[in-house]
Amino acid sequence: MKLKPCFALIALAASAPATLFAAEIANTNLSVTATVLDSCIVAAPTGLVFATVNTGAATNQTVQGLISVICTSAKSAVTVNLEGGDNSAAGKRYMKNTANDLLPYVITSDAGHTTPVAIDGALYSGALNAVAPNLFPVYGQVPAGSYAAGVYTDTVRVTLNY
Repeated sequence: MKLKPCFALIALAASAPATLFAAEIANTNLSVTATVLDSCIVAAPTGLVFATVNTGAATNQTVQGLISVICTSAKSAVTVNLEGGDNSAAGKRYMKNTANDLLPYVITSDAGHTTPVAIDGALYSGALNAVAPNLFPVYGQVPAGSYAAGVYTDTVRVTLNY
C-alpha cells in the first residue's frame, strides 16, 4: 500500500511521544510588599450647622456634630483639641457675618451642654482603637438672644495630639 506523503507525515506526527510537542513552562515569584505608616487622620464629617437661628427665642438653640479619628495603630494617650475659631475674642467663640456682626456660640462635649470645651481645650483625652473610626460627638449652642440678620460662619481647627 502506498501512502501519499501528506498522510505519511500526519501518521508519523501522531505516533511521536506527546512530550515532544509540549510547551515549556518557567516559573518565578512576584514579590508584593507595602509599608503602612503609623499615622492618624482626623475629620469632622458633620459640622455644627445651626441653620436658622430664631432671634429672640427664649431658649438656647443647639445642634450636634461629629469628629472622627482613624489611626493605623492603637494609641494610649491622645487629645482631640478645639481651637478658638477664626473669630474668637476674650475667651469666647463667635460666628461672624459679612457686616462683621458677631453671633456667640459655645461648643460642649456632652448633649446636656454642661461641659464646655475651652478655646484650645480638649474635646477628648484618652486612648484610641486602631483602624476603626473613633467617633466623638460635639455639641454647639447659641445662647438665647436677639441677633442681627445675616449668614454667620466660623471655622474651628481640630488638632489631634498623639
